[in-house]
Amino acid sequence: MIVLGYGFAKANIIDGAASRGLGLFVFNVAIPALLFKTMATLNSADAAPWSLWAVYYGGITCTWLAAALTSRFIPSLNFSGGATSSMAASFGNLAMLGTPLALAHFGQSVAVPLGLILSIHAPILWFSAALHRELARHSGNFSIQKTSRELIINLAQNAIVMALIAGSLWRFTGLGLHPIADKMLSMLADASIPTALFALGCSLSAYSLRGSGSGMFALIGLKMIFMPIVVFVLSHYVFALAPLWSKIAVLFAAMPSGANAFLFAQKNDESVPAISGAIALGTGLAAITASVLLYLMDSGVI
Repeated sequence: MIVLGYGFAKANIIDGAASRGLGLFVFNVAIPALLFKTMATLNSADAAPWSLWAVYYGGITCTWLAAALTSRFIPSLNFSGGATSSMAASFGNLAMLGTPLALAHFGQSVAVPLGLILSIHAPILWFSAALHRELARHSGNFSIQKTSRELIINLAQNAIVMALIAGSLWRFTGLGLHPIADKMLSMLADASIPTALFALGCSLSAYSLRGSGSGMFALIGLKMIFMPIVVFVLSHYVFALAPLWSKIAVLFAAMPSGANAFLFAQKNDESVPAISGAIALGTGLAAITASVLLYLMDSGVI
């Protein structure tokens, strides 16, 4: 889908205006529909999530801080205190790559850890990225009142954040989804992932990766090497997760940056070339790295 979008844009079948329109549709309509439906129909898992969350999101925290520090030394990533870079180095492609891969390889027995990680993945990272960016933009004359007000306004205008909140609140009502609403949301949700990937491909044609190669490779290294190593250490030597849960946490940590990182970068017009390249190249590399990782898991090395 990424290559298809790139080809259509290069051939000028999809122009710049159409590409931006696709991005707006994904960010304001399709992905919010997917997240609302997911949160509204989420079932509580019959398992204690705390150790798994501590392992996976502990790895994200370490990676987030490492990316923010790294962004200071790389011009193509040095925006808003590294908030966009931290998002790209932490937000993995779990929905459209990690989940199908895990279910195909390990079977339905991994449904519980998958659900536990996915249930708070997008809300935490989107909120953290928005908060990080707003705090960084006001570091010189920081005001709690001003920053809080602008952050609330920013989040209120963010369709993805509002969809997550609305879906969570709707779930607590216990009303479920009317069949017509459920069908409509499902149709939009089905369009979200392919459209996001196609829009990502279109964006790649509009940016030169020259001058952002260092940023691109730094993000790939942080996301696909540094983060899984941290998660592995935490799962084996700090929290001692069950072997299968540990494998899922490490596999998810090793996934390349997801399309949501691109959407965050595109929305704020920060580090788009480096992040687009990291997603595209990282997704291609994942065909090799994920295969090696699963082989090591099956061999008992990990």
